[in-house]
Amino acid sequence: MPGAPQAWDDLMGSEFWTDFWSQKAQLQSDFAATGRGRMDIVAFLYTINEAARLLDLSPTDRLLDIGCGTGILTLALASRAGAVTAIDVSPVAVERARQTLSDVDGAEVRVGSITCIEEQASSFDKVLAYSVLQYLDSIESITKAFLEIRRVLRPGGRALLAANPDPAARAKLEARLRATMSPEDASAEISLLAKTLWLPPSTMSALGKEVGLAIEARPIHARIPQHTYMFDLLACRPMEDTWNNSDSGKCS
Repeated sequence: MPGAPQAWDDLMGSEFWTDFWSQKAQLQSDFAATGRGRMDIVAFLYTINEAARLLDLSPTDRLLDIGCGTGILTLALASRAGAVTAIDVSPVAVERARQTLSDVDGAEVRVGSITCIEEQASSFDKVLAYSVLQYLDSIESITKAFLEIRRVLRPGGRALLAANPDPAARAKLEARLRATMSPEDASAEISLLAKTLWLPPSTMSALGKEVGLAIEARPIHARIPQHTYMFDLLACRPMEDTWNNSDSGKCS
């Protein structure tokens, strides 16, 4: 994509996914524009509550939302944090998110990537990346993302890296798509799945620990549709600045 930051090369098929989400961002429905077209309002409310609970958001927190899309999840969480910054690789999504968040005091929205975050070190108390890691192209890019998250978190800060596809559940998901969709629609969905990165929870956790994060996999709430084939990662930057790969700790 001409003029795109170098970090966007870390996206799996960077031009494809940037164009994909830019097209989504032009849809009328905010749910559809953020990839939640099949999610009902109750499931979305559970998503909000689960994110706020796992992040342990408080009114003094500075929150970074990575992969904000049109900003509806950012908006839902903004009242629970002190200040919010939202970034997305799609300029079209960013423009729509700016409109969504235009009445949120102090909200900042800009184009940006999880593998190259503009903010200074230790800038945020909490970081959210909802359904973002799966669009990176390699283990090396995941490591870059984890390093950036660790860098921008303050010591003791917390990150929720939510909705990561589990390869152990992929076959059942594809079978369900074939059983519940037309052949054409199922083929299109499965083709998209093939363009995403599927890494098991153990691998993702190990990569986070290697860069000094305390990290653990968590199941997704059963009222959120992705729970059947995805998992969350909850990560913390330890209060100490030294890394210890053999003892990563746990998020309290």
